[in-house]
Amino acid sequence: MKARSILICCMLLLPAINLFAQKHHNSHSGNKTTLLDAGEGNYDIKYLKFNLNVSDTSLHVVGDVSTTAQVVAASMSSYVFELDTLMVIDSAKVNGALLLTPITHVGFARTMTLPTTLSTGTMFTVEIFYHGVPPAGGGFFNGMTHAVSSGGTNMVYTVSDPWVALNWWPTKQSVDDKIDSVDMFVTVPAHVSDGSNGVLVNIDSTTTPGYWTYHWQTHYPIDYYLISIAVARYTQEKYYHHFAGSPDSMLINNFFIDTTTFYPASKANFDSLGVMIDYFSSLYGRYPFWREKYGVCYTTLPGGMEHQTMTTIGVPYTYVIAHELTHQWFGDAVSYANWHEVWLSEAFATFDEQLYYTHFWSAAAGLAHRQSLLNSALSRPCGMVYINDTTTSDSLFDQATVYNKGQGVVTMLRYLAPSDSIFFDVLKTYQQTYAYGNANTADLKAIAEAEYGVSLDTFFNQWIYGRGYPIYKVSWNQVGSNVIVKLIQTQSCPSYTTHFSTPVELKLHSATADTFVKVYNSIDTQVYTFSWSPTMTSVVLNPDAWTICKQNGAIVKDTTMLGVGSIQKYDIKIFPNPSKNYWQIEQLPEDTGLVLTDMNGRILWQGNSGKGDAMIPGSKLPTGDYLLKLTGNNNSESIKLVHW
Repeated sequence: MKARSILICCMLLLPAINLFAQKHHNSHSGNKTTLLDAGEGNYDIKYLKFNLNVSDTSLHVVGDVSTTAQVVAASMSSYVFELDTLMVIDSAKVNGALLLTPITHVGFARTMTLPTTLSTGTMFTVEIFYHGVPPAGGGFFNGMTHAVSSGGTNMVYTVSDPWVALNWWPTKQSVDDKIDSVDMFVTVPAHVSDGSNGVLVNIDSTTTPGYWTYHWQTHYPIDYYLISIAVARYTQEKYYHHFAGSPDSMLINNFFIDTTTFYPASKANFDSLGVMIDYFSSLYGRYPFWREKYGVCYTTLPGGMEHQTMTTIGVPYTYVIAHELTHQWFGDAVSYANWHEVWLSEAFATFDEQLYYTHFWSAAAGLAHRQSLLNSALSRPCGMVYINDTTTSDSLFDQATVYNKGQGVVTMLRYLAPSDSIFFDVLKTYQQTYAYGNANTADLKAIAEAEYGVSLDTFFNQWIYGRGYPIYKVSWNQVGSNVIVKLIQTQSCPSYTTHFSTPVELKLHSATADTFVKVYNSIDTQVYTFSWSPTMTSVVLNPDAWTICKQNGAIVKDTTMLGVGSIQKYDIKIFPNPSKNYWQIEQLPEDTGLVLTDMNGRILWQGNSGKGDAMIPGSKLPTGDYLLKLTGNNNSESIKLVHW
């Protein structure tokens, strides 16, 4: 109950602290969209071995890093890597032999001439010996940070996202060149701990008097920016979590600071990691790195960074814990193929925040969080999820667009699904198909189309590559049991996107009952009719925040809308439905316009009812759900057709 009361306090503060779920960033401008030098593309990294000497009180680093790689170019006469110019290279070896020629640099791109030219397919190892003090700075994306906690604990920790790994180790910063395995040896003063990726193999406290060497090892493919260390006088917590319904278990390994102040309240929130892992495993497939571990290193970081198997975090809020945990699926196990599509990581982790609230707190808590994220997304009238400018951390990790609008897109993809189970099947298939590799938006789209049975061109063009959102002016009336609702759509960024075709939820409210209906808005002015007998008092637009949209003014009752000439679905006969070859439709008003679309508004067939009957072709359509739009007398209606 005590942990629960703490969480409630955090929830009440949500508008103020929501920023902590995201990566905070300074105004540092990156100088590249991909590799610093094309020569880095000549090889594929297979293995890294780190030997680092660091302390908890200084940024000074002494180390050597061995890179074992395979030549992928036709031939390679020089080895190019990245390292900040503040770091001094003492010497280098190629395949164990000391390099005798100097290493040159242009900016942070370093080049060594190899003793012999290597042919394609050749394996080689380069070892760089170096020392120095990484650049000091503020903010989130700082490479290596020295800080002192409020309790007086010194610490040094790393955050290499998006391309500041070069601040503290010689690297190749390419998200699509995952390293197959890593050995991390970190030597620190005695009684100081290091937390890192993978499994802790050994702590050597005898070889060097006064120093301990931590040996971590991972055999899961890992991106360069997910490699990390965190050095402090930590209290280490280790236990095994047993998966629900399985004899298997996995290690949870946490590193906490300032024991007397950190315990028990903050630690209690991290004790929920096991049940979170079970819950998200049920949605996306088992935690992808379960044969090694999951854990956190607590630091002064103003948020969390999802380092693979070992998150670096500086806040104890449970929704942030959930956010960083689910990055292990979205971002770590399946990484984006390029920086333009970072939404494939951040949007899904943000989406999982509201899943966490809904599952562990209540549906109301989940909705409140989802609405807060939607409000943030609406603050950018021309916001875009896809990143055109990948040169700054500000654009890459923009909270309103990449995180909050992005999670809204994921929510809409869920709302568009034929069923909730199919939506989560899409995400499971995505995880299984691209596990431990890279994927792009087109890959996710293809899986969703296969599972949904419809084209999603319109959806992704509007919401990933387009800008803005629809704005709706809503009016309604009720005549007997006939309810009429009119939507007039404008757009928040009309110079880029002139129309949205999208499902929208309406709540019809009366003193005695509510009902929820999903309508498909496909034209700028659209009238919908429903049969509902309770006496209505109001209509609510998008009550569950399923759609990224905004309301224009108050929703008003318009008694001039009498429903005359409107199309009454309950008078229409459609058979068979579901169908394999065609749908026969009868008892339509004469000359009713007929448009068959997929669930994203793509037109597949058009016709007219003539004297009141029509046959809708369907034999060449894939299995799935479709909409038949009926128009006449300035009114419109949509009927769901199912093809099997």
